Amino acid sequence: MDFLKGLGKGDKNKGKKNNQNPLDHIGRALGGGGGGGHRKFQGSGKSLGGSKPGKVVHIVLGQPGSLGVKVEKSPRGTAIVALVVEQSQAESAGLIRGDIVCHTDTNGQEEMEFDLFLALAKSPERPFVFDIRRIETKAANLSDRKTAESQNRKQAMIAAAEAREKAAKARTKPVKTYIKKDNQAIIDLNAAIPSAPQSEAAKRAVAAAKSGEAKLADELGYNPFETNKSTAGQARNATVATHHGAINAGAPTPLPAVSKPKEATTAAPDVPMGDAFLDAYTTAVTTNEHQMVVQSFSIMRKLLTNATTKGQNNSDPVGAAKFRRVRLSNAKIKSAITDTHGALDMMMSCGFQLTEEDGECFLMFPSSNTGPVWLASALKQMEQYEAS
Repeated sequence: MDFLKGLGKGDKNKGKKNNQNPLDHIGRALGGGGGGGHRKFQGSGKSLGGSKPGKVVHIVLGQPGSLGVKVEKSPRGTAIVALVVEQSQAESAGLIRGDIVCHTDTNGQEEMEFDLFLALAKSPERPFVFDIRRIETKAANLSDRKTAESQNRKQAMIAAAEAREKAAKARTKPVKTYIKKDNQAIIDLNAAIPSAPQSEAAKRAVAAAKSGEAKLADELGYNPFETNKSTAGQARNATVATHHGAINAGAPTPLPAVSKPKEATTAAPDVPMGDAFLDAYTTAVTTNEHQMVVQSFSIMRKLLTNATTKGQNNSDPVGAAKFRRVRLSNAKIKSAITDTHGALDMMMSCGFQLTEEDGECFLMFPSSNTGPVWLASALKQMEQYEAS
């Protein structure tokens, strides 16, 4: 390529220190255009209803040799970081997977072309100076099997939803809580009164109550006033004893003759679950609190069941569509799916698709689709975890 011929030639300003990228002439060659040079920043553009989201970080790679970074080409033809080699200068500079490579002095709004980045990276001239735009979300827990482009797209949609929710909370005026001074005075007064010694009548009443408790405990075989952990079977036995009395364990009553039961058929084996679902499931149960996972699984099972049953009712298309659509900004859904690591990936591995309508994020399940063949196994796995 003609624009690379001048890479090895000497530079009149060699040895002078400046903040200019010494490879700008390559950018002019690849960037094209009658004016030459870097393309000027012409505006913030539109992405999810406004400027492109993300945090802009300035990157300087000054060491000769390999950069220690691998990029992939996005559908727009721009460069996105796909892999960062450990203990490389790219890692030392702070690059991570999913960073969007941008031109300097554009506030992260002008993305760098994939071919241009490769040319600059292969050039021996250093330093290599550029900006990156990084989208950070609370729910960023995506599988390494996905491409950096799909990871970046999902993070951008979630970040937009979080930003809208934060702005809505800021506009909401908090409700003030008032404490009545009279009630507070009564509480303080009661707290200041010392406990008086019990009278003889009170002592006799306490002794009689304890005697009654002991007698009831002897009749039941356990102390109902003592807090104990029990299984469901033990609780049922206690209820029967309380309401119906103890079961008479005298002479056994002969059982009536019954016919031999039919041999039970062997249950069909569970269909192996998909790798994407298993990866997301492992992430969910290992990176979240147990109770949070139980609540999340309960809600997800209901959403998946509705989407694959009621959501496929062809006789009522309008009503069925409601069961295939999940609003991520809903507080209950946000807690169970968006804020629970791995939950969003579990839903998407089962058939839900992340979309945006009127500036709001949704999970949509396709019509005429009952989910993957292993969906029943996945729902069973989630239900078993809830019962654990």
